[in-house]
Amino acid sequence: MAAPLQGSPTRERRTQAERRAASRAALLDAAVDCLVNDGYANLTTRRVAERAGVSQGTQMHYFPTKTQFLTEAIRHVAQRLAREALARANLDEPDELARHEAILEELWRIHNGPVFQATLELWIAARTDRALASAMRKLEREVTQLMLDSAGELLPDRHEDASFRVFLDATLALMRGLAMTRAVDGASVVDRRWQAIKPHLLALAAR
Repeated sequence: MAAPLQGSPTRERRTQAERRAASRAALLDAAVDCLVNDGYANLTTRRVAERAGVSQGTQMHYFPTKTQFLTEAIRHVAQRLAREALARANLDEPDELARHEAILEELWRIHNGPVFQATLELWIAARTDRALASAMRKLEREVTQLMLDSAGELLPDRHEDASFRVFLDATLALMRGLAMTRAVDGASVVDRRWQAIKPHLLALAAR
């Protein structure tokens, strides 16, 4: 029997739990991609499973209903984006205004990415779908709290400040409204408007 080649890489076999986690993550990422690229009206769970590279039976095993599947996809990506935002942030930044600006920029980044586009598709669909509307209300509270908690990591002294939470709530509402106009006005126009608005938000934050 031939001896194995010296120096050849050995591939570690993943555990069953790791394979399941990878399949689940692939499905959730694919769901967001399909919402963004195809829209809610054209989305099918079969297409999502194909994009994820898994069987539709696997998808149904993890997520029995379409509503559960899609809302969990938004939750999954939002949590990952929050972790990435904190990883980019300089938690030791001594300038409080600079930390406020970092929060605004990270929130704006999220509102210009796929998770917001996917969420917008579900918001629109929820207008005439009671089950989806109920799930989206719960998800909305969770994601908003996630953003507030992430902001609190950068500004721990203000995390429990009621006025700061109102400021962030108003900021999120403004960003959502502005981001919705991107499809009509175009990215460059919306980005210019954001850059004009941001100094005023920072001035409010500094009060």
